[in-house]
Amino acid sequence: MVIVAVSLILLIGVTALAVDAGRLYRERRNTQAAADAAADAAGIALYATREKFGGRDGDGAARASALELARGNGYAPDTVTVNIPPESGSFAGQLGYVEVIINAPISRTFSSVFGKGDLIVTTRAVAGGTIGSGRASVMVLDPKRKDSLKLKGKTSTLEVAGDVIVNSANKRAVKVDKKAQLIANHLLVAGGIDKKSKGLIDATVMTGVEPSPDPLASLPSPAKGTDRDPKDFKTSVGGRDVFNLLPGKYKELKFDKDDLIKLSPGTYYVEGEISLKDSCSIDGSGVTIYSAGKKGAKFKGSGNITLSPPTTGTYRGVTLFQNGGSKSKIEFRNDKDLDFSGIIYAPNSEVKFKNTDLDSDEDWESESEDYDLEDDGGVSIVGSLAASIICRKLSIEKGSYVRLSGADINAQRPVLGLVE
Repeated sequence: MVIVAVSLILLIGVTALAVDAGRLYRERRNTQAAADAAADAAGIALYATREKFGGRDGDGAARASALELARGNGYAPDTVTVNIPPESGSFAGQLGYVEVIINAPISRTFSSVFGKGDLIVTTRAVAGGTIGSGRASVMVLDPKRKDSLKLKGKTSTLEVAGDVIVNSANKRAVKVDKKAQLIANHLLVAGGIDKKSKGLIDATVMTGVEPSPDPLASLPSPAKGTDRDPKDFKTSVGGRDVFNLLPGKYKELKFDKDDLIKLSPGTYYVEGEISLKDSCSIDGSGVTIYSAGKKGAKFKGSGNITLSPPTTGTYRGVTLFQNGGSKSKIEFRNDKDLDFSGIIYAPNSEVKFKNTDLDSDEDWESESEDYDLEDDGGVSIVGSLAASIICRKLSIEKGSYVRLSGADINAQRPVLGLVE
């Protein structure tokens, strides 16, 4: 009898653990799902009124949405706490965020032999409904163009360290060809994405978002500076032409063969074409190259491109600056790794990586005389650029694998959904 009595105590304890603990785990899953849904609903309501109330629940709609969702999942308002802004956690006191806490009572069964009163399951969720700061690697500015970001060909890849922002409101603003790939933290599109492209994007995708303002829109054109001619800086070293250039105004910067170009820190104002072909190389630290004309820039050689931007001054962080009044293209066709950092800023231009065909859009046909239509034999870009790009349109051509390890663009992105 003693053994049976002791065994019964153990049996009841095990039964209490099995039954009541199982009920607690189940209820926790249910309450967490309800808290998540309620917080999400409140976040959506906060986002809709963010401009009017600045992240506060000025009309009570966010709180009402949270309570309604909780009630629909079986939780009465007296078990639900809605804090706007949150009162705990990483987002405590921050406007534009909502905290939902559900305290659900569970009646005891076998565990009543160990205590009295209900068991309480507490779950918590925090959601955002605001605009937050982010870091972008690519910003495509065209407001309405179809395929304003395009990856063409089954081997094309664009991999970035930060976000990709596309301001086009077109329902097919982004196009990724079959077996191509886009990899980013977030893809934020004002319009939509081509239906066949959705499975080829490895990123948190948000469509229908507000266009992001150009963070460099107020950047002025640089002063022309002193007239320079590359020939005045030419020397010969071991049979190789070496150009030790100084900042100033140049009619053009065109180099080929085995030329070596060294740029002293400063701003280079180029009135005509910028062109690097063959095995020529360029090396410049603390430089901004400004393309003022209609010829654009072409990096088509197999030599090394080593460029970095100024760290101070008006053009801090900007390495290549295309005149905003020109639709000239910036083209990269290079089978070497590119040591290129800073921002490529071409607000009204297209940036292309290995594209031998001109765009068929009428906006670009007028510029066709500026471009060499020769096929380069299928040379591919395998570049790792510690750079970011702001442009009107971005094209990644077949055979190109472009990595942008820079995330230098100050941008905003919606914070909409669960954050805790």
